[in-house]
Amino acid sequence: MKKGVIAAPARVSGNGAQFRSEQGLTLEELRYFLLYWDRVVIPTTNLVHLAVPQEEELLSTGVVTRPRVPFSGTFNGELMARAQLLAQTAVATDLIKKDRSTDWALHQIGPELIVPDEVSIEKQLIRVDLVGSLPVPKGDVPFSDILEFKERRKAELAQLHQTIDDLYMEILSSPDPSLKSKQSIAKFRESIESLDSVTREKWKSTGKFDLSVELNISGKEVAAGVAAGAVFDFYTNLFTLPVGTLVGAIASVIKVRANSTKSFEPSKEKQVLGYLASARSENILPSNQRP
Repeated sequence: MKKGVIAAPARVSGNGAQFRSEQGLTLEELRYFLLYWDRVVIPTTNLVHLAVPQEEELLSTGVVTRPRVPFSGTFNGELMARAQLLAQTAVATDLIKKDRSTDWALHQIGPELIVPDEVSIEKQLIRVDLVGSLPVPKGDVPFSDILEFKERRKAELAQLHQTIDDLYMEILSSPDPSLKSKQSIAKFRESIESLDSVTREKWKSTGKFDLSVELNISGKEVAAGVAAGAVFDFYTNLFTLPVGTLVGAIASVIKVRANSTKSFEPSKEKQVLGYLASARSENILPSNQRP
């Protein structure tokens, strides 16, 4: 099944009742979406169109679409920023219900998933942070180069998606801090190292992205016999698992914790409730500059 994300056009902050729309998506963030997701939907509104860099070229790839959500009435600046998130969740609600050919999830750039009160539900969830894990090309890399690489290396990318999914399932079904002994951890490391290797063959310099995932601990996918409450209690205290130094000086780690928060209601039966990502400040040196 294809992987699809419905992404906000700008970084957002606030809570369910208050919102701020900050810096728009950067080229690096757009390359991240293009490389790791099969379909990327970035909604816009009739109130204000928050353009993304090189938008016409991006839309011409066919991977990215920008559906327009209409609003009526009087809007001040705060409400217009809020409307951008309402547009994201409206489009996400429709796609999750109607398009079953793609595994859709809400996705935002930033430290927390912001969900409007109208479509939120209080959930107990596990948040898994994959820190310093996903390589993304830096510099003036055309979108066409990324798509060509994605097609040529689809086996490695598919394997990465599978190992990440397996990792989530193992975390959900086995409350055990010795995750480093699990086979899914070894496969995850191998998959990341393989992708690092092939990206360095293609591009002189790459950066790293963190990927955070909010997982449904009460969903149908949780292994039988594991009570959601027990899993939640176990993961209430954050623990960090080093995966190893992969490229340059950046070490990939996995952080796991449980908390109760507002989540996206239409995703309540799904394993993945939402994604968050951010680019790390560290750079990966070109291979000819490594010590």
